[in-house]
Amino acid sequence: MKMISEAVYLHYLNSLLDGDKQQCVQIVINLVEQRVSIKEIYMELFQRSMYRIGQLWEKERCSIAKEHVATKITEGLIELVSENYLCSKKNGKIALVTCVDKEFHELGARMVAGFLQANGWDTLFAGSNTPANEILFMIRERNPELVGISISFYVNLSRLVKLINDIKNEFPFQTIIVGGQALAQDYSNIFAGIDDVTYITCLNGLEKYLAAIPE
Repeated sequence: MKMISEAVYLHYLNSLLDGDKQQCVQIVINLVEQRVSIKEIYMELFQRSMYRIGQLWEKERCSIAKEHVATKITEGLIELVSENYLCSKKNGKIALVTCVDKEFHELGARMVAGFLQANGWDTLFAGSNTPANEILFMIRERNPELVGISISFYVNLSRLVKLINDIKNEFPFQTIIVGGQALAQDYSNIFAGIDDVTYITCLNGLEKYLAAIPE
């Protein structure tokens, strides 16, 4: 399997920091044409570069405006990659991917949705800042086999817990996966006692999780 070289990553990162969308698109198209895996592109290009930009912002070496431009470019590229890795063999299962209410960072959720699509799932992507009642309505209407919830800021942990409890109260057997930076500091134990709720740290973990689901 072809890997993304350090030179390609740095070229992409510098282009992203410059706001050079055309160059970023070309780099990604080249990787798609080389059939670099969707997981590799997501993790080693998109995720790695955005983490790096976040670090630069924290050190005041990158402006908020630049970070926002990079985010918007990345959003579009995630969709571009997702469209090129659609699975022709559907598994007949539906996944709802969303963020908690008041959560505005959705890049991780977008990548999870795209990765699920590449693995044969029909994916409903609700995106950022989705009210709990709307999520419950979609579950009621579409009956998904899997609900994925993303959370980036720890201040939204109470909203996450409430959302999971609301889902479980109405749909006690609903399978849920949760991920995001807010849980990186070992906050994942807040729902450890709830059945069918799994903390997924990254796409590698999601890949293993999906492989263990019976067909």
